[in-house]
Amino acid sequence: MVSGYSSLGLEGKVFYEFVQRSPDLETKAWKNPDRNRLERELIQARLEINILKTQLEAVLTDPAGRSAAEILREAAFQQAVLIAELREKEELLRNLVITDGLTGLYNHRYFQQRLKEEFERLKRYSGVSSVIMIDIDNFKFYNDTHGHPAGDKVLKTVADLLRHKARHSDIVARYGGEEFAVLCHGGLDETVKVAERFRREIEIAVIPGQERQPLLDGQTHGSLTICLGVAAYETAMTEPGELVEKADMKLYQAKNAGRNRVVY
Repeated sequence: MVSGYSSLGLEGKVFYEFVQRSPDLETKAWKNPDRNRLERELIQARLEINILKTQLEAVLTDPAGRSAAEILREAAFQQAVLIAELREKEELLRNLVITDGLTGLYNHRYFQQRLKEEFERLKRYSGVSSVIMIDIDNFKFYNDTHGHPAGDKVLKTVADLLRHKARHSDIVARYGGEEFAVLCHGGLDETVKVAERFRREIEIAVIPGQERQPLLDGQTHGSLTICLGVAAYETAMTEPGELVEKADMKLYQAKNAGRNRVVY
């Protein structure tokens, strides 16, 4: 028994088997070479642990004549190291599964999972939560003008700025394409302030090529901007998707009202 796990118990705690059964995996996730590498390393770790089991079983037949205590101490140390490495690889693999590969934000599936959990909590215990839906204004124009590699850099820049300005408790995710979503543990007024902070941060950011963006109302020069829709949880809501739909509707209104604004 080392670190609370028996050798046999370790065989049942392999994250690789959990990942195979996880509903949170996206189909294309398995094409990620980093994930494939981690899976192979986890399998190798299992083999090494089995080797240690064999060593422990042969403790009384050691050809070097070492005492049982010496062999047990060495085997226990090696097993403890392997357990630590295995847990580290499990955590790395888990992060890859829930993370968007381009931006480093949480991915769409993880956002939906956390939204469902939060919605169930609100239904059971009451409380406040809100969702911000975010879209980059005229992103297709930027992509067509500067090319997709430049567009990818813009997505990364926007993601970094959102992450930097979000609160520690906020769940910031890439929702799809040039759209982002933020799950906020706060009411409407508080979340609108967060959304406005996001908007200002993107508006003043220096982004290469933004001067060629279409002029919006009140602008004298082109710049890259975002529009945001905010919705707060209501007790009449019966499904998590209703909260996203309402925030998405507000986002649509922000686009129609001239972009570069928050609507709630």
